[in-house]
Amino acid sequence: MMKIPYRYWLLLLLLLLIGCSPLRIDSQLSREQAIYSHQPPDVNADIQQQLVVVAVRYYGFDGNLHQGQVVIHQTLANDIRNIFETIRISRFPIASALPIAHPLIQEKGPYGLSADTDNSSGYVWRPVVVGARLSMHALGLAIDINPRQNPYSKGALIIPPGAAYVPSAPGTLTAESAVVQAFKQAGWEWGGNWTQGSIDYMHFQKLPAELKSWVTRYRQPSPLEK
Repeated sequence: MMKIPYRYWLLLLLLLLIGCSPLRIDSQLSREQAIYSHQPPDVNADIQQQLVVVAVRYYGFDGNLHQGQVVIHQTLANDIRNIFETIRISRFPIASALPIAHPLIQEKGPYGLSADTDNSSGYVWRPVVVGARLSMHALGLAIDINPRQNPYSKGALIIPPGAAYVPSAPGTLTAESAVVQAFKQAGWEWGGNWTQGSIDYMHFQKLPAELKSWVTRYRQPSPLEK
């Protein structure tokens, strides 16, 4: 029987330790808590019934494996699971992925609404950034990824305030990144490709054909609004 040198056992142990980062649970809200708690008074019950809570795992900027949650329309749940698997495997860092109802997000403003955030989230009951129509987020048909690394801009308006888009920085989305490609392959539109009026590097949205009539009850989708 061949004897394996001691240094190889040490190397194997090191590789196992690197690949077995302890899982940090960032969010484990129930569906009731994540979808129905801390909501504005004008929230639409029909839309809430279409939402689900998806548990997702990702590596944070601290290098540790985290588990968060994304609230999204039920039709897009599998997309989110698959894309976050790409995020995890590629070790694309995520600052956090917490539902808008999570206590840490609620601290940031009324109903958790705040322009100064770096949280990756899907459903948020709110209008578009500039306008009065419902956002695609309010329908559970959009998600933002790492807002501070991937800001929204329209003229002098930048969200989050003071954020800068640096393509080479960790957690930043680019046209070539595996995360953007995974979204596009699943049929999602990326705000980083918008060329008229605004650009929104954090933002992805998808309108499945079977939901078009449902969406028109609440808004007319536009590529220039999120």
